[in-house]
Amino acid sequence: MNLLQQRRFRIQRLVSLVMLVGAMGSLAATEAAEPTRVDVAEELERLMAAHGFTMKNADLEATRHAIGRAEGEALIPRLRVLLERFDHVIVQTPDGGVERVLILGEKTAVAPPAPDTAQGQEQPAEGEQGTEGTPGAEIVVETQRKGTSHALMLSLEGESGKRVQRPLLLDTGADYVVLPASLLGPLGIRPSSLRRQPVQTANGTVEAQLGTLTAIWFGSQKVARVATAFIDDSRLGGNALLGMSVLGRFRVTIDDANNRVVLAH
Repeated sequence: MNLLQQRRFRIQRLVSLVMLVGAMGSLAATEAAEPTRVDVAEELERLMAAHGFTMKNADLEATRHAIGRAEGEALIPRLRVLLERFDHVIVQTPDGGVERVLILGEKTAVAPPAPDTAQGQEQPAEGEQGTEGTPGAEIVVETQRKGTSHALMLSLEGESGKRVQRPLLLDTGADYVVLPASLLGPLGIRPSSLRRQPVQTANGTVEAQLGTLTAIWFGSQKVARVATAFIDDSRLGGNALLGMSVLGRFRVTIDDANNRVVLAH
């Protein structure tokens, strides 16, 4: 092999080596970019121990054996990624920490109901829109005072677009929206589609039937797929409660002086 051939051979080896190193680097970068997959319940238990927030055993068990992504260092974004396949509520402390986490159920695709005016069902009015999740969006609702509590007149949407208007008391002590069981029929919800579970309200733990409202309408603005507890009418004293399955999705400001509530993202 002459000198020119030797030089060409060395250059080819050098190029091949550079290409190999580059390929290995690309592979390592791809592997590093792959998110860590974890058992959701085990990761929640680890985060609870590290950060001091709480969860109900039933909520934790609902995530058992599910696999999720573990990404990020900040707690709230990490929880949101971890629980992306579940409808959930993260209840924050005044200083921006996490007080507790509620699991409302596993997400499912829901097709919008077909219009049906023949049955006399109330249809969305012109101009109604769903603004939930829009950054910076606010929902402002006038309230009526009921003792020291605030009541909001809201439109509840059940199956097939059936709607009922009802005043709901603002109640941060309730995990769910709490409605009297007598509304199941008017909302078109079948009792067989519900599951029984104890729920926490400001007045203590009561037995409830859990389901999901298609939406709650704040005037023309919609909050979709709301976890709701239906309780025997006699246990509610004629009241219905707007709990954390809605309030936990917003920053809530109660304006006592002007009798209104502001829900902001």
